[in-house]
Amino acid sequence: MSRIRLPRFLLGMLLGACAGLGTPPEGLAAAAQPTPNASAKPPAKPAASTSKAKMPAAKPGTAAATRKPPVRLKQKPGEVREVDWKELLPANERAHYSAAAPPPVHGPLGEGGPPAVQKQNIDVNEELGDINVHMPGFVVPIGAPRNGVVREFFLVPYIGACIHVPPPPPNQMVYVTSASGIAADAIHEAYWVTGKMRLESRTTPLGNAAYALNASKVELYQY
Repeated sequence: MSRIRLPRFLLGMLLGACAGLGTPPEGLAAAAQPTPNASAKPPAKPAASTSKAKMPAAKPGTAAATRKPPVRLKQKPGEVREVDWKELLPANERAHYSAAAPPPVHGPLGEGGPPAVQKQNIDVNEELGDINVHMPGFVVPIGAPRNGVVREFFLVPYIGACIHVPPPPPNQMVYVTSASGIAADAIHEAYWVTGKMRLESRTTPLGNAAYALNASKVELYQY
């Protein structure tokens, strides 16, 4: 029987296809490359650039701009600053401050309804961080009293900020701990609270606070 002679280009295609069977993608890619010519010189590598690209400077007012550290008020040893509730807001919000409590919220379920929803605003006055303050307010106990004394509570600017009256925003609430505490039967009174203010958030089922304070003194407010 006479042999069938295939054209060279067709024979090359068949051999190339068989060589690629069963090889991984890298092998296929390598098989597709032409055989290098020993006499050919490798292409010259581009010269490395010695100049370094400079990053554009951040524009003022953008997130990339360098932020200045917060300005903190300085106090002399033993000095205490009397603070009102308006000062707890950042400067750009004080023009809209209102000392009046919001209206009560009474749903169709009455006393069995859910508590009023707290509006969230955690922007604080950073000048008050680590400052000894003396400020008035009302008490919202956190948890049940122990031995008739409340030692953990929120200090708020108006009375009744609990169930049907919406809690103030976090930047109008101070989380307070007191070693001496307040008598449980006197929590409806107004108090002066003294201690070092911290810019520290606290979250409880009753509401969130953007400030915290360990009270060194709690005194009944004299009208």
